[in-house]
Amino acid sequence: MLILKPKKDFEVSVEAEITPDLAEKSEEEIKNFEVWYGKYKVKLGELFEIKKEGDEKKLVLEGDFSRVKWIGRGMPDGEIIVKGSVGAHCGAFMSGGKIVVEGNADDWLGAEMSGGEIVVKGNAKNLVGCAYYGDLEGMKGGKILIEGNAGNYIGEKMAGGEIEIKGNAGDFVGTEMKNGTIIVHGDCGFVGGDMKGGTIKIGGKFDLLPSFKKAEDGWVGDINVGGEGKIVKI
Repeated sequence: MLILKPKKDFEVSVEAEITPDLAEKSEEEIKNFEVWYGKYKVKLGELFEIKKEGDEKKLVLEGDFSRVKWIGRGMPDGEIIVKGSVGAHCGAFMSGGKIVVEGNADDWLGAEMSGGEIVVKGNAKNLVGCAYYGDLEGMKGGKILIEGNAGNYIGEKMAGGEIEIKGNAGDFVGTEMKNGTIIVHGDCGFVGGDMKGGTIKIGGKFDLLPSFKKAEDGWVGDINVGGEGKIVKI
């Protein structure tokens, strides 16, 4: 297990593509692992206190990581526990393993992930499980659970997997969605624009586009794009 703590409050963003693989390296390799601090490339040991306990494939991040981006990028297995909030792109491209964020998450949580699990105990911002600009597919597999609220463009271009939000969400949930499931237990804005497939389940109030047709168990659309996605009230 590897424990990291920030040595100071970061004045600019840190881009640190740290995964549980780092816990299997030697302390010297960990200290010399290179990250970006603003426009400067620095060693991990310059920014974080480092404590290694055994060889378990697990990262524990203690403190404020809200300015640290790309945590868990592409991770295939292992576990990351963030005892605080986390910056943008957390869990992007991950294919396995588990990330637990005990605070809040910034934009692009789980973007284009294909497997694994992300749990956020607080709130998440925008673009959860989305495709990056110019890409055709967002989240393809795995599960994202947000116990608080989430922002706009949740699951845009989603092609598989599941996103569950215990609170409320913003506008444009499931835009251009192809497959998978989005569950919003609270309220949200417009849902399913240009949706081609998949299922959106909503517990509270939401805004429905006129391009959805009423079905026995909800609504089907977006008929403007020949879509067969389902929106269901729960």
